[in-house]
Amino acid sequence: MAKNPDPAIRELVKILEMCEEKGADQEITNKIKDTIEVALARDTYCASMSIDPSEAVANIQKQTQTYPFAEAYKEGKTKWNFDPRMMSGSFEGVFLQSIISMTNAKRVLEIGMFTGSAALSCAEALPEDGTVVTCEFDPYLESLARSYFSMSPHGDKIKIRIGPAQDTLYKLKEEKAQFDLVFVDANKDGYLQYFKTVMDEGLLADRGTIILDNALMYGTTYSKDNSNPNGLAIKECNDYLKTRNDIHQVLIPIRDGAMVIRRKSEVYHDSPKQQ
Repeated sequence: MAKNPDPAIRELVKILEMCEEKGADQEITNKIKDTIEVALARDTYCASMSIDPSEAVANIQKQTQTYPFAEAYKEGKTKWNFDPRMMSGSFEGVFLQSIISMTNAKRVLEIGMFTGSAALSCAEALPEDGTVVTCEFDPYLESLARSYFSMSPHGDKIKIRIGPAQDTLYKLKEEKAQFDLVFVDANKDGYLQYFKTVMDEGLLADRGTIILDNALMYGTTYSKDNSNPNGLAIKECNDYLKTRNDIHQVLIPIRDGAMVIRRKSEVYHDSPKQQ
């Protein structure tokens, strides 16, 4: 079974394995199986009741699942041995589309492109003059993603910026770029600095929204597991957000968690703007 983002489910699977190894009462074993099945069914049901991804986005997801990343890494083509699980799923893609449509966003910044599933999902929800600027640190992924984007009429809305994301953010600041939606799904130890740069250096447009993916990080943000450095980095970021008096944030427990952040003054209209 692939690693589930819910630590409670993972613990139940371990208990089930222990019961089967030790020959526990079959009634208890079956009850644990039923509990796991019900817990897993929730995400499956949510995805099945949501709109399906477009053919072009579904193609990216299919191709990513089978792409020989390990071989590319061995040949020195990529900087990392990429895992297909790094890709944003179709469920999150349609969630982003809903946010874009509700906020009338036209300018999207994505930090962490990978193979482009989320970028294309966002582009599909933008008007004709809308733009997605997506940051990716590995040059190899640029041509791969472009080949997928070329199969969609919305691919021309996507502009890829290659290089360390923080460097790209500083360049965008110099260009006086602003974005209505910023989606962060990159190296977890960079989340805090990415947030600070976007929020405090003028990259977030008026009434803009920031979404931080993996805000639960497989449960390590709230469980006793302190072994995952990515989880500790996300927890540090989450804790910092709680100290800010100028933002309105809500952590939505879809999949591995999505932290949605807006300026407090744009949610509560009697709140003073940050000086």
